[in-house]
Amino acid sequence: MALEFHPLHSGFGTEVRGLDLSGPVSEAEWEAVLRAFHTKGVVVLRGQRLDEAGHVAVSRRFGPLQIHVLTQFLTTSFPEIYVLSNASRDGHPIGNHKEGLNWHSDWSYRAEPAVGSLLYGRVCPPEGADTLFACMHLAYEALSPEMQARIEPLHAVHSYATYYGRAFADRTKLTPEQQAATPDVVHPLVRLHPGNGRRALYVGREVVKEILGLPPEESAALLEELNSHAVRPEFIYRHRWQEGDLVAWDNRNTMHQATPYDDAKYIRIMHRTTLAGERPVPAVMLPDAA
Repeated sequence: MALEFHPLHSGFGTEVRGLDLSGPVSEAEWEAVLRAFHTKGVVVLRGQRLDEAGHVAVSRRFGPLQIHVLTQFLTTSFPEIYVLSNASRDGHPIGNHKEGLNWHSDWSYRAEPAVGSLLYGRVCPPEGADTLFACMHLAYEALSPEMQARIEPLHAVHSYATYYGRAFADRTKLTPEQQAATPDVVHPLVRLHPGNGRRALYVGREVVKEILGLPPEESAALLEELNSHAVRPEFIYRHRWQEGDLVAWDNRNTMHQATPYDDAKYIRIMHRTTLAGERPVPAVMLPDAA
């Protein structure tokens, strides 16, 4: 069966049909999937039958993998797999619960943020627990020319400590080792995607602490405006999970957000692999960075 690509949204995202990742995949087929990944931002492959080893092997064909800093949630036989779940084993959680309920792109708090991620649905609630994806190409391109010119030279501070404190105030604090592994970093507000040459807005409501060079009030107001703009409904695709779904997304041109579910009623088990990072390319190179 030849591969078929079905749009998920008028401006980004595609569902790939006719590909069984548990069997052999030709180089031509992989090239087509990778091309969709770089240009469409979100690639959905439904009905996949992957064990943990297969998930890791498929992920490696997208690029090198990295290990998540929250090592307490690497509870499978493969440290490349970060578990998202409300389930427990022997009285201990097997995964991170209520992760990603804010708009973000993975690991933006690192000097070399994750290129992408691949999330596999093992146990999916029949209702709730959707994932929203927002296209940052569309968000940038919808800004006025005046706003584009204003923000292209600007850089912002991404802070994991700030994100963790805001999102997980009820949890155990980060260890000194985890804090040392995730210092604050500076990234451009507008990044250039090396795979397709388009500009993308690079924000995140919880993780971006401030815009450099602006007074605090102006920085906060501009961040609020950009974060609100980035997730306007016309930029969003909602993925409704089914068991066996594998969703790959490109963090260089999307943000995403998890949605709640009835965790007292349903079990959810998701396995995520993370593609190794690269330093964001600014849309405008500053003179001292040339």
